[in-house]
Amino acid sequence: MDILKDLRSSPMSRLQVRAVAVAIALMLIDGMDVAVAAYAAPALSKAWSLDPVTLGFLLSSGLVGMAAGSLILTPFSDKIERRRMMLLALILVSTGMVLSVFAGDVIQLMAYRVLAGLGIGGMIANLNVFVSEYSSDKRRGSIFGLFTSGFAIGATLGGFIAGPLIPHFGWRSVFAVGAAASIIMLAVTWRFLPESLEYLVSKRPPNALARMNALLLQMRRPALAELPKTPEEQQAQRGIRDLFAGRMAIQSLLLWTGYGLMIAAYYFASTWTPKLIATSSGDDSLGVTMGLVVNFGGIIGCFVFSILAVFLRSRHLLLGSLLVSALTYVVFGMTFNQTSLAIVIGAVLGVVTSANVAGFYATTPTLFPAALRGTGIGWMVGIGRLVSILSPILVGYLLAGGWKAENVFILFGIPLVVSALAMVTIWSLTSRKPAGEQVSETVRVG
Repeated sequence: MDILKDLRSSPMSRLQVRAVAVAIALMLIDGMDVAVAAYAAPALSKAWSLDPVTLGFLLSSGLVGMAAGSLILTPFSDKIERRRMMLLALILVSTGMVLSVFAGDVIQLMAYRVLAGLGIGGMIANLNVFVSEYSSDKRRGSIFGLFTSGFAIGATLGGFIAGPLIPHFGWRSVFAVGAAASIIMLAVTWRFLPESLEYLVSKRPPNALARMNALLLQMRRPALAELPKTPEEQQAQRGIRDLFAGRMAIQSLLLWTGYGLMIAAYYFASTWTPKLIATSSGDDSLGVTMGLVVNFGGIIGCFVFSILAVFLRSRHLLLGSLLVSALTYVVFGMTFNQTSLAIVIGAVLGVVTSANVAGFYATTPTLFPAALRGTGIGWMVGIGRLVSILSPILVGYLLAGGWKAENVFILFGIPLVVSALAMVTIWSLTSRKPAGEQVSETVRVG
């Protein structure tokens, strides 16, 4: 009997629920840590007299670290164990957040944001794998909706914290709160996050059988006499170079394009919207309010995705949300200077952009075999981050060159349409794979 397949088709145990809950909590911390720079941007740019281009580089510095973390750190999760990689990533995040509190100038703050981003990048892709492997087939799409909501909830909490803290204690206070939350989650992860079962089966580290039986005991499952055999195609996986072999190469390139363009639009909205609204209205508090509205819409979007995934295939939800979000960016640009209407459209923008992220997280892990999953998702997120790094910087140059904020929003509708086309092509290719090349995919996820 295939124990992993049996677990995926059975109701989730308490251990599985706990693993997913820890992953969602970690996404909440990630969302808070990423968003604090956007919320601090208006006060920070005034305190240090930053021009739009410099501010764009500062907002992108965390994305630089996230790209490096996804590309460099995440593949090690397939080598040094996924739980251990998660703890290392959290140490980097906590260190970067603590140092950010004491930054003396913009160069130092950029460096510390890169360090924190390095940990976040190594963590997010790894979390995707944990959630995919510990979720049941029936609930995976819905769980990924909840999982993605953690990021939006964290970003929203960051706004609620930043609103009262920054006027009284300055922009450093929000970094201090983020640092404390990261350290707390380091302790929680050490205590409650289990190792990946599929990692133990596919990589067979020392004492793998004993460790797997210990986890099965907590799941009230009978112990195994020996580890299950792994398919030959999984045993043959070696690492990054397998992403460029045969059809996998085409899939990887399309996936990087689709995810990269989607996440570039997402980070433009999440990093620049508070500042653009604050500048347009002359009211910094209104900028924070808009950031809250967008992120709260993101929470709603994740829950909507989670509910709809019970009834619809996640790939269909992703395609729909990508096309609707492209339209929403255009409409938001057209209503940007009508504050009341812009706030409403901003909430819709948050809904559809977060649904995009949930859709990618729900549909992409199963494109890769277990032995290559950490590397595959890590490179998807990493390449996406490399593309998204250019997003805040590009906006800074466009604004400095005389572009109006509303035209920038309209421009970002185009990448989302291209992203949708890339994903449709991937699904078409994977549906035509020979049976031996197919990677197990559930009805609700696909």
